[in-house]
This record gives sequence, C-alpha cells and structure tokens, in this order.
Amino acid sequence: MVLERSIAKFEAFLKGMVFDCKSCGQCVLAKTELICPMTCPKGLRNGPCGGTTDEKCEVYPDKSCTWVRILKKRNLSNKYNSNNCIASPDPSLFHSSSLLNRLSNKDVAAKEFLPPLELPKDKKFLGLQTESLLELRLKTGKFIHTCEIRAPREATYKTVHRDIKYLKDEFDAVNATAYLNGTPSLPSTKVAAEIRRLGVESISQSTCRDLTKTSFIAELLENMMNGVNNQLCLTGDAYAGNPKIKQVFDMDSSLMLYEARYLRENGVINFTKQKLKKIPKPFLGAAINPFSKPDFVPLQRLKQKIATGADFIQTQLILDIETFKSFMEKVCIEKLDREIFILAGIPVIISKTAFNMLPKIPGVVLPQHIKERFEQCSDIKAEGIKFAKELLLSCKKIKGVSGVHLMLFGSDHSVLPEVIRKEEIKSSVKQNKEKTYVTS
Repeated sequence: MVLERSIAKFEAFLKGMVFDCKSCGQCVLAKTELICPMTCPKGLRNGPCGGTTDEKCEVYPDKSCTWVRILKKRNLSNKYNSNNCIASPDPSLFHSSSLLNRLSNKDVAAKEFLPPLELPKDKKFLGLQTESLLELRLKTGKFIHTCEIRAPREATYKTVHRDIKYLKDEFDAVNATAYLNGTPSLPSTKVAAEIRRLGVESISQSTCRDLTKTSFIAELLENMMNGVNNQLCLTGDAYAGNPKIKQVFDMDSSLMLYEARYLRENGVINFTKQKLKKIPKPFLGAAINPFSKPDFVPLQRLKQKIATGADFIQTQLILDIETFKSFMEKVCIEKLDREIFILAGIPVIISKTAFNMLPKIPGVVLPQHIKERFEQCSDIKAEGIKFAKELLLSCKKIKGVSGVHLMLFGSDHSVLPEVIRKEEIKSSVKQNKEKTYVTS
C-alpha cells in the first residue's frame, strides 16, 4: 500500500505539471486529445455544458472551456465521433495510480467508449415509441408550444394550481422546473405528477448537478408510476445558491440520456445490469445552446445527444435570431432535423428585475440592441409580449423548428397564452389525427 501511494503521488506530480492532472486514477487522456477532462470544474467527460460562451468556462469565465479545447483539437484531427461516450469515473479510484490501475484492469470501465446505442435513423418518422402525448403531437406534425412552472418552495401546490389554470388547454406540455439557483423546492417529479393529475401533459426535469445515477433511475421509476411520460435531461448550473451547494455531477447530460435510453431499449439498468420487469419508457429531452462558440461545438453536442438517445431538444433562450437561424441551417444541412424535434427557447420578459438577471444566466449573451430596446421601453410587460411574439413568428418560418418553449422572466403566467394565442392555428382534424396515429 505504501508503494502504491508513493507511485500515485509521483504520477500525480508529473502529470500535474504536464496535463494539470486531477488524479482521477482512470486516465482517459488518449481519448481526449491529451487534455484532461477532469480540469472541467463540473468534471464533464463528454462535452461542454450549455453555460459555455465565447469559448470560456461558465464557472471560471477568465479560463478557456476544457471541452471547447478538446473539440477544437478533435475537429482539426478529424477524429470526432458522436457515438463515442466515456463512462462516468469510478470514485473508488480517485487519487490512485492510473498506471497501476491500467495494469491491473481496475479502470476497465474507462478504457473503452460505452457501446453505442443501436438507434434507427430518421427517428422523427417512426411510429410512437412511448405513451407521451407530446411525442404524439410532434409526430402528427403539430407546431408545439411548451412552457414551464417553477416548483413551489413550500409544501403546497397552491402556486401550481394557480398557474396551471392559465396554461391548461393552451400549451402542449409544461415543464416542472426545480431547485433553481440551488434553492430547495419540491422535486420536479412531484410537481410534474401534480401537473399531470390536473390534466396537462408534463415534462419532468433532472439535473446532473443534483443527482447520482441511482437517484436518476429512481426519478424515472417515480415518473413511470405517476404517468409522467416526458423527461428532460440537463447538466445544471454550477456552484449555484448562497452559500454554495455541493455539486454531484455523477454523470453529464449525455450519460444521463444514455442511461435512460439504454433502460428504455433494453429493460436493463446499464450501470448495474439489473433487469426490470416494468420498464420506464420516457420521451427523452435535452438542451442545446446554439450560441456556444466556435459554431461547430453546439452542432457536435447535438449529434452526441441524438446518439445517446434524445428525442427532442429545448434550446437555450433566443435573443439573437440571426445566429439561431444560422445554427438551424447547419442542423438541416447535416439532416439532423430528421433525427430530432427542436423546440426554440423564447424568453417572455415582463419584469425589469428579471431582465437585469439575463446577463447573469450561464450561456446567455444579451445583444446590445435588445438591451437598449428593453431599457428604453415604457411598458416592459407589453414590450416583452411583443418581443416574444416576434421571435415566435420568426421561429415558425425556420426549417427544422418543431415548436417553441416559452420561458417566463417574471411571475405572471397569465401572459403566456397571450403570446401564443393569436399564432395558434387550430386544426379541426387535430383530434382525428391523434386518434388514428398508429403506434409501432
């Protein structure tokens, strides 16, 4: 043991000088262009988070994003493969010798990429794969409107009942957000179940910041029991809350998707190999920041999330419509619009206080002309609704966009139907289409 510890310390010293080694004991430098992924403050092992802007790290804005550096080197060497996904590190090997672990095969789980999921091409045109009403509506060609409700920070559903009455019969699905800024609240699974009980299609959200693999699988099981058929897999903001909370990051969002899709396809929990009799089959969502730089980074991240099982995407909020159009052009050139449904993130800004928070949101860049527009307006609520409608109309014209996701910056949910109501095209055959759609 003394010899092993001495070797580990010597190895950490040498690799620390050359690679800024974090002594995970299961080195994957050969797979990450000799750049240690553990130098990412979130410990992400498969790509950048959505908080990356201008190639900089969300947590340390004065430093370059670790995964942007890796992807830039891969892009130059033409080694990128969206199917390649590195497993979560084994915490039992931290601060041990990678060399000794490799010789003894203790790090075997990190030696090879995870087996790629054998998913069909043109997934948008398959029959129904889940019991999700959101999937049904997307696959019948309806332009989708989703929004979100914040989980209460008290043990009551009073605010959920208040807000849902404005959204029912107006939106195709409603996200249940939870633990915003690291603040305790009711879990997303509980709120999503209550939204579902009130007769509205709900989307449960899970964040890698807050969950282990075990607790994530538990959320999938709970959602299945409660009839919640949609699951959004997110990385989560770093170091949120005051005082700061401890981050989990047992997975990154790609690995979260992989675990959920592997279970859905095989009836087996990937990381434990436990077979289940009743299998959670959620319609799986993820997030993409189209404004990450360089331009190929969000596109490659989208490919990876498709490969790891995502069915739909909700984008970071859009403040720069031209950059979003450029992103979607690339998506369509790569024919990724045939693989996944993309819902454009639309901000609905109705509060000066909330507007001032925009530049502080990880991954958000506030263009100067938008900043001036809202600073100079006399009625921010009216201006926010007008701006959201303009974005919605623009997004409806962009090829590859299957719907919009409204994000409210304020507290009055009654304004959300006003944004979409005049834009909604009500089809008299919608009900018939949904009833006759064949499940494969």
